[in-house]
Amino acid sequence: MRSIAARLADGWQRTADPAWLEGWIERDFELPGGFTRVVMMGDGPPLLLLPPSPGYKEAWVACAFRLARRFRVVTYDLRAEFDGRPRWATLLDDLRRVADSVAPGLAAVAGHSLGGALAQRYALAYPERVASLVLSSSFARLVTPRSQWRARYIEQPAVLAALRFLPEEHALDFAGRLAERAGWVFDPRCDRHVLALMRHGVRRVPLGLALERVRLAFDHDLRADLPRLGCGALVIVGERESVSYRAAADELARVIPRARLALSPGAGHLHPLSNAEWFASTVGEWMGPATSM
Repeated sequence: MRSIAARLADGWQRTADPAWLEGWIERDFELPGGFTRVVMMGDGPPLLLLPPSPGYKEAWVACAFRLARRFRVVTYDLRAEFDGRPRWATLLDDLRRVADSVAPGLAAVAGHSLGGALAQRYALAYPERVASLVLSSSFARLVTPRSQWRARYIEQPAVLAALRFLPEEHALDFAGRLAERAGWVFDPRCDRHVLALMRHGVRRVPLGLALERVRLAFDHDLRADLPRLGCGALVIVGERESVSYRAAADELARVIPRARLALSPGAGHLHPLSNAEWFASTVGEWMGPATSM
């Protein structure tokens, strides 16, 4: 078999806080056409963690060991190779296969950004399998207000290019200055480990994969379907995120019945990394009654 999933380049562990790696053991998992890599840790009710674009499971590495104190945590790399053009249906089928194998029965599902869009689709397609839903910095649809065009289409590509092509020392210094003023996805809570992990990922991500994920995100619009969700939903967004993501969180909380909205204090789009302790505590406390269903 060969890997068909998004995979963070080797060496990322050197960027991580050693505490993050507690129990982080990867295993191959077969999917149609090849394999992905899965991490499972902890005991208790199952909790599936779905990663953001481009699909690296390591986006959850600062949260996973904390959540594993209370849950059986499962996360994996999203597929990067498709038979034809990328489709949500294929990603949904992969998720079903992973859940059937390592988290059968009822499970809580959490997704960040693009992963949150996949979590919505899974909860709608398999309502009998989802005990509760956490949508972190996600969206029912992806919209760019006119006031955010410059940030998304000019500033963001410029930041990505700088992180990708500047020498490591200069790239990390640049990222640190962005974090100080909560620029791009960074926030002042982003320490050297978060900045280094992000730079490592940006430097190696295939550009074609990044563009495919953007197309998938813009294909997502579930505003008409989300009102029929029957499970509880916690919508989390960083207090210092962009206007676009704050508005998207408000929309999710509005269209999903009985959804609860929570702000990650002082954090931006990377809050599962930069404010991981708060995230794990908030999710654990909220899911307590939900996971006993």
